[in-house]
Amino acid sequence: MLSFPDIEPNISAADSCGDSYKMSIKDSTISTTTDANYKQTRPRTTRMVAVWSFSWVALSDADFSRITDFFRKVGTFQKFEFKNPIDGKLCIVRFAEPLTNWQYVHPYGWQGSIKFEEV
Repeated sequence: MLSFPDIEPNISAADSCGDSYKMSIKDSTISTTTDANYKQTRPRTTRMVAVWSFSWVALSDADFSRITDFFRKVGTFQKFEFKNPIDGKLCIVRFAEPLTNWQYVHPYGWQGSIKFEEV
């Protein structure tokens, strides 16, 4: 299985990267309201998928190239291993969305965010 490049996000230095270290869990609940205004709920699935967002700033051209080359290889369709920098656990994930809004800030380097979803 492929592994995300070992380029740890430098979150503590991220000033304008608002998605630094975000985590959410997708709810799988189905909800229906009856004519008498009672709400009935049930799980759609037995699993709730976690989503993580991490930001990088001052990324060198070489590291940015490693990330973009990896994305071109797996897209949003293929799963891969990612070491979560928060707890150090290895997760099986895929990109939750395409790479967008990466910006080069001269002379520091590239900055942007990536969202991963649990497989």
